[in-house]
Amino acid sequence: MKSNNLVAPLLWAALYFVFGYVSHALNGSFVATGYIWLPAGITVSALLLTPTARWFPLLVLLFAAQILLGWLEHRELWRMALFCLDEIGVAAIAVWLVRRAPFPMEGLYFVRGLLMVGVGASVVSGIFGAAWFVMTQDTPFWPTLRVWALSDLVGILIMTPVLASWSQFRATRSGGIARTEFLLGLAAFIAVIATGYIAFDSDLDRIIFDIDFSSTYLPLFFIALVALLWGGRGGALSVAVLSLMAFVYNSLGRGPFVELVQLNSSNALLELQVYLAVASLLSLLISALKTTREQLHEDVARWKSEVELALTVSRQLVYSINPEKKTIAWSGDVQSLLGLPPDKFTTLDDALKLVHPLDQHRMRQRWLEDNRNEGDEGNEGDDVREDLPFRLLLSNGRVIGATDMSRSLHDPDGSLVMVAGTWHFDAADLAQGRSEK
Repeated sequence: MKSNNLVAPLLWAALYFVFGYVSHALNGSFVATGYIWLPAGITVSALLLTPTARWFPLLVLLFAAQILLGWLEHRELWRMALFCLDEIGVAAIAVWLVRRAPFPMEGLYFVRGLLMVGVGASVVSGIFGAAWFVMTQDTPFWPTLRVWALSDLVGILIMTPVLASWSQFRATRSGGIARTEFLLGLAAFIAVIATGYIAFDSDLDRIIFDIDFSSTYLPLFFIALVALLWGGRGGALSVAVLSLMAFVYNSLGRGPFVELVQLNSSNALLELQVYLAVASLLSLLISALKTTREQLHEDVARWKSEVELALTVSRQLVYSINPEKKTIAWSGDVQSLLGLPPDKFTTLDDALKLVHPLDQHRMRQRWLEDNRNEGDEGNEGDDVREDLPFRLLLSNGRVIGATDMSRSLHDPDGSLVMVAGTWHFDAADLAQGRSEK
């Protein structure tokens, strides 16, 4: 059992080591710090996806991965230990503070929590790191803090959405993305790669359109499309691919940011970091809004199904009438109770045709005429009326008994706005009808 509990921390530590090595390779030689630190995203993802009670082995293995990384690069181990305390320790505190409240891993709550952890951890760790470099290497505080904090924040915004979304992936037998949406999303994903190549490793935009930085906005448009069509997983994956392309091309001395980067300009690093941070936030917000909307639709559909089932079990139909348009909308199992599809009587006249001829006048009067009590003439709300027993004459000639329980809503001037009510059917009549079938 204990060995099973170490599998996930070992995998997180391996990811930390690999992406730490990749980050150092992409950063090259910069003063004080590089412009990307992907392990920051690995750390936040691991802490968010691991129960707090299991943090100890995870933190120990993440520390060990960073120490091993520093040893391979021939750095002083005591400096690496201080770096671990700064980066990993501050991230653990930030995640713990956010997780004190319920923290769902989806929707706008995820974006809010991720920004709180990302901004808080990156700024605090950046302050300690910049202060350390000021004391030991006499580097300027503000430029070091700015690059350090943004390198952590960009790493968190790039890696955490990918790991958090795909770690919760579950294959389903049905549902999922429709074929058309999948193909359009695939085309948009390919367009992200193509426009990323044009922006960072091609002169086509300069030759054909005589533009330079403007082409870097094209991948952002297609990332938004991927997030809309494929959701959070696809959007996060497209941001990760664009980030990898941008950093690789910049490390090779290519792309619109490269001229300033070659001069070790912190402004150039800032521009690249902000560019990728905006891409990630764009994908996060779109996918969060999409997830929230889909969840709302699912809740409404579930609520409607539960109401429909409750109405069917209780032998009831619920309706609402628009007196101005003379239309009526039904809820409940109309087909089972009346033997007709609901689209066959969407108007008031169609519904009245189901009522027994001897009861039609009373029902029309009940629905459309002012039935408020004489003592309620000044009432602007609902009327007060008794339940009305009546009969229905179905298409097969069968007569069943029912009770109408309805209320009407009036404007302040007394005009009828809406009528809503319920038809409750007689159980004996319904049972007799079913036995005759």
